[in-house]
Amino acid sequence: MLWSATEIAAARETISALLEELGLAAYVFAIEPREDRWELKVECDIANAWETVTVPVAVQALLASRTDADVRKRLLQEWDAKLAACRRSGRLES
Repeated sequence: MLWSATEIAAARETISALLEELGLAAYVFAIEPREDRWELKVECDIANAWETVTVPVAVQALLASRTDADVRKRLLQEWDAKLAACRRSGRLES
């Protein structure tokens, strides 16, 4: 499936908001669209060295998380576990 520039922009905006909500420290991210699942690559400072963490992204769930609180919470929980080393401090609150 080909993704439109509008869908990719919406996905980037949503990812940015989710990463901010997770409370990550210094980071940059890129999203790589694939056929069925996308890949989110987050480069962050882990123990004073920049490292890349790759997270699979179900794009339909990502886009649904903009309006569905349960989907958003599920994504945040999944990403919290994968990106824990990038977090400023503390854990994501339930």
